[in-house]
This record gives sequence, C-alpha cells and structure tokens, in this order.
Amino acid sequence: MTGNWFGVLPLQGQVAVVTGGGTGIGRAIALALAGAGAKVVVASRNKEKLLRVCEEIKANGGESLAVRTDVTCQEDIDNLIAASCEAFERIDILVNNAGMAIPRTSALDVSRQDWEKILGVNLTAVFFVSQAAARVMAKNGGGRIVNITSIRGTNALPGITPYCTSKGAVMALTKALAVDLAQYNINVNAVAPGYVPTDMVAGLLADPDKTNFILERTPLHKMGTPEEVAAAVLYFCIPQASYTTGHTLVLDGGWSCY
Repeated sequence: MTGNWFGVLPLQGQVAVVTGGGTGIGRAIALALAGAGAKVVVASRNKEKLLRVCEEIKANGGESLAVRTDVTCQEDIDNLIAASCEAFERIDILVNNAGMAIPRTSALDVSRQDWEKILGVNLTAVFFVSQAAARVMAKNGGGRIVNITSIRGTNALPGITPYCTSKGAVMALTKALAVDLAQYNINVNAVAPGYVPTDMVAGLLADPDKTNFILERTPLHKMGTPEEVAAAVLYFCIPQASYTTGHTLVLDGGWSCY
C-alpha cells in the first residue's frame, strides 16, 4: 500500500460536536477533529473560551461553531443539536468530554447534592446528549460517539467515590449504547485517560510530592497530554475504525498494568 493510509483529510465533510470543548482535552479534541477535515461544534458553559477555540480552528482554515451549553439542562441539549443541524445540516460525530470532579471527600461525608451533581454531569448528561445526537445520526446512516471517561472508572482511589462511580458507569454505558445503537450503524467507544495536566487536576499537580508519586507509580514515568487523548479520539472517528465498538481505550502510561 502506498500513500497516506488514513486519507489526507479522513473526516472531510463530517460534522463533529464536542462537549466541554473550551479548554484542555476538549480543546485538543476539537482542534484534532478540525485538522482531520471535520466541521466542529464546540459546546460548554463558557462562551468566551468556546469562541477562542473557534477562532483557532478558523485560523487554520476550518469551520466551527460555538454553542453555550449546560449539558445537565435538556433544553440546552436540544438547542445544541438544533444549532448544529441548522449550521451544518447533520451530525456525524459526538465526543462527550464535559465532566467535573469535587474536592476529595470520604464516602462517609459525601452529600446527596454533590453525588447527584457529579452523576448528573459525568453520566446522565452523557446519555441524554448521546440520545439526542444519535437520533440525528440514525436518520443520516450512522455515526460515531466517543465518551471521555477515566482510569478511575476501574482503578479507584480513596476520597473520590462519586467520581469513580460516574466514570465506571460511563464505561458500562459505552458498551450498552454500542449494542443498542449498532442497528443504526452508530459506533460507541470511550477513551480513559490517566493523569493529564488540565485545570481539573491543577490543584493536585501543584503539590510536588504528589506529582513525583504519580510519575514514580507510572511505568512510563510521564503524564499524558491533551493531544494524545485527542489522537485516540480521532482513531475512533476515522473510517478505518468502523469495526470497533463498545471498547474503552486506556491511556495511562501503564498505571493500570499493576
């Protein structure tokens, strides 16, 4: 075989929606999909950050749309899908990247409010955004859904029970949706990063002792980057990944090998 196996622009003509697309991993995913030829709709609660990502995409010759969205609000979800279809007529790819965590708290002290808040963003929203996008995909011959979960879905740590629960549930949801949506030619997969320096873990990584522990505990002795997560997402979206569904790809430098 000669030439570029992935195609020059493997996602040319496709439309991708990325939640939590304003910063960190979400931004990297949006830029990667745009770089592969997709028109990208970025969504989060911070419109200013979304607009900056859109400008980056447009500066590189891509097409993008910013839609302020609270993924826990069904009205906002409906508006996101409607705005995407109005602007670009279809949705081919959805990346559920929006997520949250709370300060470490013993399971004995977790409030119902915090429990429901984390499950609402990290799990319930993933389902209902997927449902809304899948309804569009089903009418257009199929699509790809990629959920961003975490190694904490399988390798728990103390003090983050709600977060671990939500991310483990997303892995199960990924499999369930993969089976249920296969009849519509919709592939559903997930990416589970380990430690990636983003705003969500900035507080943890500010402690040199904790950073050193993470590096020593990781076989590759390094952390991941948002761009590496984006590359994994891109794999699930390209045509050559059409036989992969219900899978969670772990990117953790070998942490889960122990």
